[in-house]
Amino acid sequence: MDLFNILTIEKKFSAQLIHLFEKEYGGLFYKSLEFIQKDGPRVKKNIFLPSNLKIWSVEGAKKIYLIYPKIYCQCQDFLLNSIYRQKKFQMCKHLFAQKLSESLNQYTELKFKDNEFKEWKKQF
Repeated sequence: MDLFNILTIEKKFSAQLIHLFEKEYGGLFYKSLEFIQKDGPRVKKNIFLPSNLKIWSVEGAKKIYLIYPKIYCQCQDFLLNSIYRQKKFQMCKHLFAQKLSESLNQYTELKFKDNEFKEWKKQF
């Protein structure tokens, strides 16, 4: 079973699960945890209504990053390592943080009206 599936079921980290994540993902795991644990969840699920469009974002140190889960992050690390260098995990720390936070249900959910989308996307 996939580690994220286990995390989704258990909704918390056991010592064994932390060890398995560390073994599989190394430093990426710990870098991504910071977006969930340090200063509260900085992963946001933005929902636009009534269309029910869901767009994720991750608040970095200097910038907010747009996330398409399992597909794309607008950060430089994703561009360089996942696209150009085609590294093993195909995930930057922001994509990994989104996946962790969704598995743990530790994210902030924000709701907007569809007509607010144009103004909302200016932050990126």
